Amino acid sequence: MRIKKLIVRKTKPSEETIREITFNEKGLNLIVDNTSEEVLESGNSVGKSTAIKIIDLCLGAKSVRELYYDSDTKSENVEVREFLKTYKVQAELVLIDEKETYSIKRDLFRNGKKYIADIPYTENEFWTELKKIIFGLEEPCPTFRQLIPKFVRISNTSEDGMIKFLPSMVSNDNYDTIYCFLFQIYSKILLSKKSEIREQLSGCQKSIQTFEKSKSIGSLNVLRQSMELIDSDLTDLNNKRQELSYMDMYRNELDVKRQLTLQINELQERMEITEFEINTIKKSIDKLAQEKKDIDLETLRLIYEEAKSYMPELQKQFEDVVHFHNAMIQNRIDFIEEQLKSKETLNAQYSKQLQEILDEKEKITIEVLDEGLLDELNMLNQKIEDLALKKGELQKSIALLEEQEKIKLKLNDELTEIEKQMSNDGINDKIKKFNQVFSEYCEKLYGEKYLLAYNEEWKEEKKFPVSIASLGGNVGTGKKKAVIVAFDLAYMQYSIELGIKAPQFVIHDKMENTHINQLKTIFEICEKIDGQYIIPILRERIDKINQEYIEKAKILELSTTDKFFCI
Repeated sequence: MRIKKLIVRKTKPSEETIREITFNEKGLNLIVDNTSEEVLESGNSVGKSTAIKIIDLCLGAKSVRELYYDSDTKSENVEVREFLKTYKVQAELVLIDEKETYSIKRDLFRNGKKYIADIPYTENEFWTELKKIIFGLEEPCPTFRQLIPKFVRISNTSEDGMIKFLPSMVSNDNYDTIYCFLFQIYSKILLSKKSEIREQLSGCQKSIQTFEKSKSIGSLNVLRQSMELIDSDLTDLNNKRQELSYMDMYRNELDVKRQLTLQINELQERMEITEFEINTIKKSIDKLAQEKKDIDLETLRLIYEEAKSYMPELQKQFEDVVHFHNAMIQNRIDFIEEQLKSKETLNAQYSKQLQEILDEKEKITIEVLDEGLLDELNMLNQKIEDLALKKGELQKSIALLEEQEKIKLKLNDELTEIEKQMSNDGINDKIKKFNQVFSEYCEKLYGEKYLLAYNEEWKEEKKFPVSIASLGGNVGTGKKKAVIVAFDLAYMQYSIELGIKAPQFVIHDKMENTHINQLKTIFEICEKIDGQYIIPILRERIDKINQEYIEKAKILELSTTDKFFCI
C-alpha cells in the first residue's frame, strides 16, 4: 500500500482545494521548508510537519489539536485553529496498491468525521477497516494503532523508541504479537488468538488483584486459612453452647427474674430522685420559717416611714405591714408543704411497689442459675452468629476467586496448546533475511553492522521480545535517527520481498539533527528502495546535496510567504 495523493480542501462556504500533493511512487519524497533556522527559532513556522500530521490523522490518529498545538511552548496557533473550524477543512488521503485505489477522508476540526470511500465510520470502525485495507488483517490483535506508528514516526524517537515505538503502557505481550505479525513468524489466526488469550489472562489477573485489594486480603490461600480458623472457632463455641443448653428449660423464669430486677432498679432510681426532692423541699420550709422568725422590724419600720412620707394619708398601721409580711411567708410555706405531702405520698407508693416486686422475685426459686450465665449464653449465640456471617462472606469470596483461578487455568491451558501449534520453523531464516538488508543499510551509514534478534524465550527470561545487537554506547541523536531510518526502510524492503501486506511507505519527522553525510547516504539508499520514504526537511540542511536529485524528490515546498494552509 502506497500514498498517491494528499488533498486538503475547504468545504465551507464552498469546496476549495488548499493543497494537493502528489507523491513519488518510489524512493524519496521531500517536503521542503525554505525557512532559515534563524527565522524558525523566532516561531515563524510554515507547517512542514503539518502534511505528515494530516497523513497520521487520516490513518486514525486521535486529535486534530496536533495541527495547531505546540507541545514545546504549550501554546495554540489560534489562527490555524479558527481557520480549520470556520472553513470546515477536510483532508483526503489517496492510497493505492496493485489492484485498488482507496479514498480516506478526515475532517480537520473538532468533532469532525472520518470517511472511507465517502462512507462515515466511528473511530473503532475506522481503525478496523483501515487494518483490513492496509494490513489485510481481520483478527482483533494486533490493533491498527499498534501497527501504524511503526511506519509513521512523528514524535522525537529515542534509541529505545526504534523497537519500542508505542506509548510506555503497552505490554511486552503486545509487542510480541506486533513483531510476530510484522515478520510473519506465526500465522495471523494463531497470533490473534494468542494475543486475545493473553489479554483475557491479564484481565483475569487484574480482577483477582482488584478483589484482593478491595477486601484487604493476600490471596486465595489466605482466605482458605481464614476459613479454617473460623470453622475451628465455630466448633469451640458450639461445644460451649452445648454445655449450657440445659439452661433452656429455665429461660422463662430467668427472663421474668431479669425483668423484675430491671423494675427494681428503675423503682430504686425513682425513689432516690423523690427522696432528694423531699429533702430539698424540707430545707426550703426550714429556711422560710427562719425568715419569719428573724424578721428585721427596724428595716421594715424604715420602709414603712418612707412610704408614709410620700403618702401622708396612708390608712395602714405598721402592725398591718408586719402581719402582711408574715402572712406572705406563711403562704409560701403552706404551698411548699403541699408539694412535700405529694412527694411523700409518691415515695410511699414507690416503696410499696418495690416491696411487692421483691416479694415476687423471692418466689422464683432458681438458685443455681443467674443472669450472668444467661448473659454468657447470649454472648455465645451472638459470637456464633457473627462468625457464621463472616464465614458466608468468606465462602462467597473463595467461590469468586476459585472461579477466576479456574478461568485463569483454562486460559493458560489454551495458551499452551496454541504455543504448541505455533511452529517455529523458519524464524531464523526470516530474521536473517531482514538482517541482510538492515545490516547493509547500517554499514553504509556508519560502517557498522546492526542486527535484529527475536528471543523465543523472552517471557521466561523477562526480556523484551526483540533486541538490536551492537546498538550500544553513547551515540548522538543524529546517529540514532539514521539507524531508525535503516531499520524502517529495511523492514519495508523485507515486507515487499516476502509479499507481506503492509505499508510500502515510511514517514519520519525531525531529521534536522542527522548529519549531512548520513542524510546523503539515506538519500542514496532511497534511490534503490521499492517503497516511499517521506520526510519534511529544512532547505538549508540539504543545500549541499545534489539539487537535481532534491528537485526530483521534492513533492511540496513551503516558505514564510507560502505556508501550508495558505494563511
